[in-house]
Amino acid sequence: MTTYRKPLVDIPDDKGVHVKTAGAKSEMYVYKYVKYYRNDQGNPRNKAKAIGKLDPETGRMVPNSNYFQMYHLDPLLPDITIWKYGYTYLILKVCKDIKLLDCLTRVFGERAIDIIVMASYIIRKGNAMDGIDDWQQENYFPGFERLLTSQSTSRIFGTLSAVKMNDFFKHWIQEAFHGGSVFYDVTSISSYSQEMPDVEYGYNRDGEDLAQFNVGLFCDESTRTPLYYNRYNGSLTDKVNLSYVLKNAESVGIKNIKAVVDGGFWSEECIKSLNSCCDTFTIGMPAFLKESQKILSEYADGIEKYENELIEYHVYCVEVNTTLYGVPGKVLLYYDPWNHLNLCNEMSERINKLKSELSALKRYPKSKLSRYTKYFIITKHENDNGFDFMVDTDNVEQLRKYKGFFPIFTTDMNATPSDNLYFYRTKDVEEKLFDQIKVDMDGGRIRTHSMEATEGKTFVTFIACVIRSYMFNKLSKHFTENSTSLKKVLNKLSNITIISSYDGYRFTKALTKEQKDILSAFDAVNDIKVSVKNEKCLR
Repeated sequence: MTTYRKPLVDIPDDKGVHVKTAGAKSEMYVYKYVKYYRNDQGNPRNKAKAIGKLDPETGRMVPNSNYFQMYHLDPLLPDITIWKYGYTYLILKVCKDIKLLDCLTRVFGERAIDIIVMASYIIRKGNAMDGIDDWQQENYFPGFERLLTSQSTSRIFGTLSAVKMNDFFKHWIQEAFHGGSVFYDVTSISSYSQEMPDVEYGYNRDGEDLAQFNVGLFCDESTRTPLYYNRYNGSLTDKVNLSYVLKNAESVGIKNIKAVVDGGFWSEECIKSLNSCCDTFTIGMPAFLKESQKILSEYADGIEKYENELIEYHVYCVEVNTTLYGVPGKVLLYYDPWNHLNLCNEMSERINKLKSELSALKRYPKSKLSRYTKYFIITKHENDNGFDFMVDTDNVEQLRKYKGFFPIFTTDMNATPSDNLYFYRTKDVEEKLFDQIKVDMDGGRIRTHSMEATEGKTFVTFIACVIRSYMFNKLSKHFTENSTSLKKVLNKLSNITIISSYDGYRFTKALTKEQKDILSAFDAVNDIKVSVKNEKCLR
């Protein structure tokens, strides 16, 4: 358990500050006059507020909230003697190693460490900030003595201006992105706010009946690093806004890229925007398009030839040079036999389930007809409410025929089918990042009610996602070898504790083998020991 002594400060050498006895125990308190006036008789009077309690041993005082409010100071952390240290130490090391701290400091100055502390809390505890003060009093951040609260974090969110955030992205992209493929995808963040103009009803990807705003995220393919995000109105569709997002990304340094997006962005406008803003692009091609149907009808039969096999992926592919909406490129038609088998089995199971439903019905299912007509021919009796049904085998065979096929359109004429499939499949890193934000970091709903605070909190959540993604990637081998999760790993790190006292700092216990294994992924085993001994790193 964490133990602590209340913090002490010097008694202000200020007009009106005085010490007097108060309370049933006759203890000494420090007061400050806050008002001078005369009473009805014209006699001078004054009003004072207590700003702290005198500590007789040191001659200093334990400040209260009035002290911090009057002197416009942030509350101090208590003088904790036992701290959780492993997690916070590693957070700061990661931020230094990937130059994230440098980029934040260049733009936000001393506020950079506030951003990192808040991001660290979001990674561990989620998006609601109301417990950050209690959490911070248990976790030691070298050199950071301000105690953040829910109220102060809201104020900090509001100070993170759009201009500064834009400047940060320019620095960050220079550090984190060195060219290559970039993934882009969009998610919706729900909100209860009725005041923010960009919180609107639209297509909610989580199926919630709430207004929302949209967040489009760019991610480096090779490092899985979040690079940049763009927040926009909840009613705007991904297709409509893509050209604006690409221009915004270009303005902060995401240029000369190979973009990879999914089929949800398919439209003539998006194809032309991607072509004008990117060196090359790859996009999923919806199967319902007439272009897709034409290619399937011409090339699906006989695709399972040795010359078309991509052995490393156990799939087949044919390339078809074409021009779509005036943009030259090629369609890569892939076929996955294993996926074909699984999808056909799933469809058979669904047909059997629907067949059982129909057999149990006594009346013609007029209100639910569309549920069944995809797979069945249903004939209503002329004289009563009954009906007959049979499987529409011709239609079912047509549906089965193209299971396991997936077309992709690309303008990257030099990339092989294997290359393009790799880039497109690894695009799921975007979905995993959104899972981090929405599930692991409780960011599916935003709990701010002003435009400025929402912008700031979204930015800090992005910083949390950068840190978490880097840690996750570094620890992927450890996860596999130990059948564990990031949450459990961070719990192990938090169990690394130190004791602080007047004569320095030391570990409360030796590092375990698993803790060393975790730290070794960051070359941090010796570094954490040195940091505890280094007085400059600790308060």
